[in-house]
Amino acid sequence: MNGCCILFLFHPQLVYHALQLVAFAVLAILIMRLKLFLTPHMCVMASLLCSRPLFGWIFSRLNRPLFIFIVVILMSIQGVSNIQTQLNIKGEFSNIAQEELLEWIKFSTKPNAVFAGAMPTMASVKLSTGRPIVNHPHYEDAGLRARTKMVYSMYSRKHAKEVKKLLIDMGVQYFILEDAWCTRRTKTGCTMSEIWDIEDPSNVGKTPLCSILSKESLPHFVTLFQNNVYKVLKVGI
Repeated sequence: MNGCCILFLFHPQLVYHALQLVAFAVLAILIMRLKLFLTPHMCVMASLLCSRPLFGWIFSRLNRPLFIFIVVILMSIQGVSNIQTQLNIKGEFSNIAQEELLEWIKFSTKPNAVFAGAMPTMASVKLSTGRPIVNHPHYEDAGLRARTKMVYSMYSRKHAKEVKKLLIDMGVQYFILEDAWCTRRTKTGCTMSEIWDIEDPSNVGKTPLCSILSKESLPHFVTLFQNNVYKVLKVGI
């Protein structure tokens, strides 16, 4: 054990990687998606178990191939379970309404047309059509969070003229309105308009803008496309 510690002291790169592994572990705990940094680094560090200079003191007491075999078997238990779980998932993803939306965007708007809307939908628009978007699911960026908040004012109780100005200031040309985001409630007080009541108490009691626009978009917006899920509004006339 002492030999192992001494070896770490005389190999600062090992200390660096050990500390980096700890840092990645902390990041993974705080932000789950950042485990993509932890996993490969943890695999690299785990390979050091085969190092005689580092862990020769273990192999002097145990059979080295047997020890490594046991470690691999223990790691495989959860791995095999995860693979079986994924293989048991059967089905086919289909979202006809979104496919119609994306096809309309590709064939009815210019390549530089700027879109705004719900973050998950914006990710699909960017990926499938290549159109510029003003907000997407990058939660860790403060600037994007601020822009998304302005975009989501479409689901507040603000006046259409005020929201239109916010969108124009961000360079938005088309807004994709989704009725589900206007009416969906997981529990009391959790609709978008109710959440906005906390941010914007001066407009409490008014009809949500999204509810108004779902019926009639004029005079501040023009409806260019609509199906049973999505409604594309042109910002400005």
